[in-house]
Amino acid sequence: MRNKFFELSSKQKRRFYIKLISIVLSLLIPIFFISFYFKIYFLAPITFWIVLSVIASFFDMPSMIKNGKLQYESSLLISEKEKDHQITIHGGTLFDYYFVLNKDDNGKNRRNFILSEYLNGILNLVASNNEKPNLEITGTTYILNPRTANKIGFEVQKTKPAQLIILILNYPNLVFTRSFANKKLSFPNLKNIKTYKSNIQKLEENKQRISKIRNALQSRIAKNV
Repeated sequence: MRNKFFELSSKQKRRFYIKLISIVLSLLIPIFFISFYFKIYFLAPITFWIVLSVIASFFDMPSMIKNGKLQYESSLLISEKEKDHQITIHGGTLFDYYFVLNKDDNGKNRRNFILSEYLNGILNLVASNNEKPNLEITGTTYILNPRTANKIGFEVQKTKPAQLIILILNYPNLVFTRSFANKKLSFPNLKNIKTYKSNIQKLEENKQRISKIRNALQSRIAKNV
């Protein structure tokens, strides 16, 4: 499934951003007024932080995809440019969820689809880098649990403090993203966020197992439609 945003015309994209900015302003202006009128000064910066965290990916992702800083390995798995024999991967953002996930799917189907697209992306990453067996692949996520990660060739690594700080600062976005995936209000537990590491050779060795899990997830999705 493709990200529908990139299939929109320039006019449709402008219309989308005008609508998005209008919604943001309709929220911020009254809250800023209340904050200063009633001298609840902390309300304005907190609201601005939450809103900025939530909408940032709608502006960042198209820009970084266009300039080549990021690329899609699947509709919901993104990779950075190779650096120092390492590629960092990321799960889809709220921007991707909004334009990729089926609006009619229930939360279970959405979660299965997200994980299946993670695995699709890993398989595509392996296929495009099979001449680099020692190329390291790292990623930080709360979607993939350690048991599944170990099955497909990843090992748990200690999450760097800088990564945790970034995740904490983006917590409002994580809440919206998880809630969108589950189709209900959901708060991600930062304790479940893990950093995983592997290399192309290990993932290649586990390719059949990755495909088997991916196929099982797709089968579940088809049964629940």
